[in-house]
Amino acid sequence: MSIGLESEVFTTEITNSVLTVVQNMGVQQISIYNSSAINGTVTGSRSLGSTASSALTIIEGQTVTFKAIDASVIESLIIVAPSGCTLQIIAQ
Repeated sequence: MSIGLESEVFTTEITNSVLTVVQNMGVQQISIYNSSAINGTVTGSRSLGSTASSALTIIEGQTVTFKAIDASVIESLIIVAPSGCTLQIIAQ
């Protein structure tokens, strides 16, 4: 029996590619797993004072998860899988 709380899930795998998550996609949570020996990166868009966001490295075997607060959505996130890097992505 369904109670109306369904949540669709997005899954993909990117290699030699960039995935940009923006506000109108409605993503509330995203996990990124690096299944390759080549590093990937993820960069947010928020600044804290005069310090802008910079790329974080995702190493082999590492998972990074971002979750929006309460009922909000992730505004902007850039995920980069350079040549030879495979990032597996799950989002809701």
